[in-house]
Amino acid sequence: MARFILSAFADEIDPRFELQLASLNTLGIEYIELRGVDGRSFVALSDRELDDVRRRMGIHGIKVWSLGSPLGKVSIDAAQTQYALLDRLMETGDRLGTRNIRMFSFYPVDGEPFEEYEKKVFFHINALAEKATGCGFTLCHENEKGIYGCSAERVKKLVDSAGGKLKVTLDNGNFIYCGLPAAGAFDLLKEHIRYYHIKDCLPGGIIVPPGKGDALIPELLAQINAYTQGDAVLTVEPHLTDFVGLSALSADNGVEHAYAFESPYAAFECAVNEIRRMLAAL
Repeated sequence: MARFILSAFADEIDPRFELQLASLNTLGIEYIELRGVDGRSFVALSDRELDDVRRRMGIHGIKVWSLGSPLGKVSIDAAQTQYALLDRLMETGDRLGTRNIRMFSFYPVDGEPFEEYEKKVFFHINALAEKATGCGFTLCHENEKGIYGCSAERVKKLVDSAGGKLKVTLDNGNFIYCGLPAAGAFDLLKEHIRYYHIKDCLPGGIIVPPGKGDALIPELLAQINAYTQGDAVLTVEPHLTDFVGLSALSADNGVEHAYAFESPYAAFECAVNEIRRMLAAL
């Protein structure tokens, strides 16, 4: 039986970091997956600004579960730029007290044969994972539209290629957003999963609250509960409103929503309540 712990992409609530932290206190969530701070990517923050982030989190009793980084979210022909980014991310993790770094597996170059693209992806993922593990960090690959690791099968090839040095952040909602099934992903990847992103989606890429779409969220939570002995971390990432920074996260021109909310906080609270409702039903 799992002990479920909630984390959050709190920048979906408000770009202002102080309101993110206060909202997490209200929602009873003690962990954050850091991404946007006062309207900026945390990657752009100076050491002094990161120290202030740590100070403010300490006041609110919030800890960083993972860095929601953009590592690997570039074209494969720009992969060499990601090594310096990883260095900075590890410095940031040291300052903020986390060893988990979310990453992606590169966009293809138009016209390049798939076999060449795949070979380059494996090379750079392996090198980045080797570098991270050598410094005591864990790279956690998230499946997402447009990158190499868009499907569960490709993610499995990635983690197998990395020989245990790469872990998985599983996002069932992103499979549906890609037009792929969520069924079977957990069973294929469960030995490699570090933690989960929770969002839900209908066919055609229409975002809905967790449990209301085709991402099989109730089934996933039941599978996690049956398989996991110990902590299972769920990062709430519902994408239910057009929050600041959303356009930079999607390869598409926009995200469609089936539900309307009076505020980003109300949308996020809805997602948290739905997740807790499903967990209570286990």
